[in-house]
Amino acid sequence: MKKVFTKAFLFSLTGSLLALTACKKDKNTTPEGETILPYTVPTTYNFTGAAYLKANQRVRMGAELNSFLGTANNTVITAQKANDMLDNKNNVFADATLNTSGVTLVEKTAEADYFRGHFATQATNSNSNTVAATNGTAGIYTSGTTKRLVGATGLESNQAVAKGMMGALYFKEAMTLLTNVSTLDNKTVADGGTAMTRAWDEAFGNLGVPIDYDFNKTYANTDANRPLLWGGYLAERGKAIQAGEIIFGAFLKGRAAIGSRDYAVVKAQAEIIQDKWEQLNAAAALEYSTIPTNSVNVGNFATQFHALSEGFGFIHSLKYRSTRSKLNAADYATLKAIFDTNFYTLINEAGFTKLVQAQTILKATYGL
Repeated sequence: MKKVFTKAFLFSLTGSLLALTACKKDKNTTPEGETILPYTVPTTYNFTGAAYLKANQRVRMGAELNSFLGTANNTVITAQKANDMLDNKNNVFADATLNTSGVTLVEKTAEADYFRGHFATQATNSNSNTVAATNGTAGIYTSGTTKRLVGATGLESNQAVAKGMMGALYFKEAMTLLTNVSTLDNKTVADGGTAMTRAWDEAFGNLGVPIDYDFNKTYANTDANRPLLWGGYLAERGKAIQAGEIIFGAFLKGRAAIGSRDYAVVKAQAEIIQDKWEQLNAAAALEYSTIPTNSVNVGNFATQFHALSEGFGFIHSLKYRSTRSKLNAADYATLKAIFDTNFYTLINEAGFTKLVQAQTILKATYGL
């Protein structure tokens, strides 16, 4: 049978071909019509004009603050020095470059007064670092040669600060920056970068890893270039979920995409980082809610309370999760209430009911 093509059909076919051609062309342009340039993803964060120094300085300040608060296990300390570290006053940092950096922890820390309260508590508790702790009384628990200074409820205030500030400063800043990065200007160059590149770089700086981070490497504590804070947890609690590989890789790919105006990729990588970083936080919280319930640790208050103290801080950190979070408000409130319980009550509860409940929420929510 002879096929007859009408003018209408031919016009429709021509229009479809034009539409397909246009769609193909659009794959190489942004919605604003900018050309997406070809690019490759590097293996190190050595981008031209990369600016993450201030965030990196805050990471190093936080590490020093944590070390100082930890000395309360053996030495009587003052809250004033911790406050000076938070405010960067009176040249208190051993790394002299931090004292003159013009950067402070307090300027980026949510709930600064909450942490100042823990400084005061840790200083008060340090006066009891030679006596045995009991329920209701601050003091020391020992496991082998390791001493743990706890307060009246079993909480180590230095861990509440260390892990809590990992959330209230570094995690919070990164989540906010990555949420907004796609809306920022990427045309106007000032101080070596655009608003978009600076935001991405600052988010990267809060991760606390070197520019040539190797997720397969075991970094020595003496390595000046070692990962710090969240960077350390990529390996410590993130191996099973490939946190180091995925987060660092997404930071590299997203930054390369910014330089080439591939904004769909930028948005996708930002979301990958947010989701995996939060899962890392949850993985740490899960580990520290599980350690006290392991039979080998039952009755070892030093180990149980240390784990619960770290878990307390990581649960607080989840308060600053992104709007993409899988953790709903009700489950977060439950987790918070569990870790706000007197630790003596938690570890003496039959079947560890509350801690098992926390484990169940974390596993179900984050696929752990």
